[in-house]
Amino acid sequence: MQLHGPKRVYNLSALESWFNRLTRSWERFFPSGSLEAGRRLYRDGLIREIELGETDAIIHSKIGGKECYAVIDWSHSKPTTRSSLEDGLWGQALAIAGLYEIEEMVAEEISPLPAEQQERPGGEARLEERLIEVKKNEAPGRPLHLVFTVTSAGLVFDASWVETGGTRVQALAHGSNGHLVASEREAVIRLASLARKGHFRFCQETLRYILAEVPNIQFFLKQEVRTWRKFFQVEFDSSVAKLLDRVKPVQVEVRAQPHASGNLSLEWIFRAGEKMLSKAQAAALLKGGGETVLLPGMGFVQLGREKSDAVQDWKKKSGGTRAQQTIPKYLVMSLFGEERIQIEAEAEVEAWRKQLLASPRPIGNLPDHLRQYQREGVQWMSHLCDCECHGLLADEMGLGKTVQVISLMAARPTDSARHLVVAPASVIPVWQQEFARFCPEMPVQVLRGGSTFADEDAGAGVWLASYTQLRRHVELLKKVEFGYAVLDEGQLIKNPDAKITRCCFSIRSKHRLVLTGTPLENRQLDLWSLFRFLMPHLLGQRAAFEAAIIQDAEGFIKRLRKQVAPFVLRRTKQKVAAELPRKIEMNLIAPLTDRQRDEYGRICREGLNRLGDSLSDTMRERSFGLFSLLTRLRQVCCDPGLLPWSNDPWEESGKINLLLENLAAVVEGGHKVVIFSQFVALLKRVEQALDFAHPGLKRFVLTGSTLDRQGPVEEFQTCAGPAVMLVSLRAGGTGITLHAADYVFLLDPWWNPAVEAQAIDRVHRIGQEKTVFVYRLVTGGTVEERIQELKEQKRDLFDSVIGGMGGTGDLRETYASLKELIELDDL
Repeated sequence: MQLHGPKRVYNLSALESWFNRLTRSWERFFPSGSLEAGRRLYRDGLIREIELGETDAIIHSKIGGKECYAVIDWSHSKPTTRSSLEDGLWGQALAIAGLYEIEEMVAEEISPLPAEQQERPGGEARLEERLIEVKKNEAPGRPLHLVFTVTSAGLVFDASWVETGGTRVQALAHGSNGHLVASEREAVIRLASLARKGHFRFCQETLRYILAEVPNIQFFLKQEVRTWRKFFQVEFDSSVAKLLDRVKPVQVEVRAQPHASGNLSLEWIFRAGEKMLSKAQAAALLKGGGETVLLPGMGFVQLGREKSDAVQDWKKKSGGTRAQQTIPKYLVMSLFGEERIQIEAEAEVEAWRKQLLASPRPIGNLPDHLRQYQREGVQWMSHLCDCECHGLLADEMGLGKTVQVISLMAARPTDSARHLVVAPASVIPVWQQEFARFCPEMPVQVLRGGSTFADEDAGAGVWLASYTQLRRHVELLKKVEFGYAVLDEGQLIKNPDAKITRCCFSIRSKHRLVLTGTPLENRQLDLWSLFRFLMPHLLGQRAAFEAAIIQDAEGFIKRLRKQVAPFVLRRTKQKVAAELPRKIEMNLIAPLTDRQRDEYGRICREGLNRLGDSLSDTMRERSFGLFSLLTRLRQVCCDPGLLPWSNDPWEESGKINLLLENLAAVVEGGHKVVIFSQFVALLKRVEQALDFAHPGLKRFVLTGSTLDRQGPVEEFQTCAGPAVMLVSLRAGGTGITLHAADYVFLLDPWWNPAVEAQAIDRVHRIGQEKTVFVYRLVTGGTVEERIQELKEQKRDLFDSVIGGMGGTGDLRETYASLKELIELDDL
């Protein structure tokens, strides 16, 4: 009796007619596209009613909210269809779904047992529900015998008729069901119905039913096979018997051993109990992504999600999980830090690992001028080179990273006598001076237009290249391999997509070093880019790196910290330069003048009208408009005279007035002051104010248009009495020393704390003898003050990556709307 599904309208004669037709294959009369669409309609239960006639059937449905029907006519031993749907494919699909429902209906309505053996739960025989009785004068039907086995495709079975005497005849071959008695026809249809319900798929080529999905196989063996045994003879071969055992856990281990190339050879081993998996079995296991997998001859096995993810990470990181592969030595450190994979290292590999993690040995030929921590830095870099690894020297700014590298090159020569140092153009003169001072015997050349360090005649020594010049000479990089390749201010390659970054990735050298006090200015991807230069593949593929942060930030960050720890050296002034005086930082809240307040409010209103109040949508869809709005608000916070349409005098700037108030006492005390701003126009306005308030004060300027950078720096450093140095961020954020000053004013605090720290460390560095006072001028009640609060979250980014790993604050996480971010507070 039907308990669910479409409404059925039929009589016994019609049921018998369709029963006879459906014992033969009808699917071959339809194209594969229509069949697949029809199966979907059938599985989704979209058939609402079936009217079964002697020669036709009407199928009713509701598709896309509209009532529709299909008619199936059976003539000349095959079905034809017509439909109310305009789309012929979907009309045919509706008819096919109807045929599947008719098959199910016939299988359910025709009982497989004699009537007297069928009883209701209360004992009453279901005689009135028996639609077709076994004909007494008809020969009894042959049993249908099913043999189940396991292949690479899944669980499969063959069906055979068992003849008198035990001979078996293929039951599913084309044309084999032409002369069946009623009970045999019933068995064939019932098999098709049960197989479809159990998610078996019939293969026309092999004449077998196949069940591929592991959960379906498990459910079939646990539950459904009991029903099948009532109707058919079911036989399991030995391979199926293994599926009845519990799921076997798989252990994975990797054996590391030295390779003739100097690299390491890895052998991956997957083991289920005492049995090792073949290469093909291991591939099938990994394809399962941590889920239970069926392996012929072994049964159900499972590697587990975490272990599977770990192996897949390695597959992407090292180029595959072939039975054997070679990798650079440094890459195996990721395995030693990987708790999810068991590693078995030969004695030589284990000795190398212990050597890498051991304390560096002292170097006897280091110059006397090095401080103790600088000596340790040189020894650490030399130690990495000895271990065929590469390092990130992340000492805080002002601790002498340049002199440490120069000492390394002098104390530890390489087979190649040619080296490369890449640095910002503004820092190249510093490297020239430092080589001349600390290693005058080392030849130094600067890469300029027309230079060709690829020629043998270029000779030995150090090539100094700005990032811009290096990119212009990228073709030369293919022709030479350097001994040492050093990236100074390495955070400049933080964007993996930038041309200069890709150019640096193409540098070939025996030893690679990155120098930067701010390796992470914004996000963890900065670190990926640096290590892509230093040790390719150590941090995996970029896409996987970014995805891992999103999926499991805490677990990934923990593993990442272990991976980079041996290759990063970070010292702070507080720890290694105890002789440095204190640095005192404070915010000075600048008031808005009436003119600033009016202009700020007007810009705010216009921006909200133009961009809307959704901060998230604006950042995603109109980021340039948001950037423009924030720039204008920052300008008016500093000085309304910075706005393109304004001619206001400097007196209308609350910040400039506050600066003059604080400078009065500083200058009177004979101190030297450095004033930073990213707006060159603001520095010019400050010059006007100084002409008025301190006309006799010595004044120096360093901006991007300053041709002789060292001139004003040396004069400021050596002049007697009070003086002021006005410095733009772009020109003076790196590569200069201003420790003659002991006061720093940041007119427009940068939203990137790492860049701000670079500027401050021009003053607070080795050689400074006085307490350094740092003042940030922040306009109260504005977007400037709110961003200053967010900076405290971002300030810890680098320390967290090296020692704790964390994320940066996001505007969208802190502020619900654009109005909340920028609107002026009533102070």
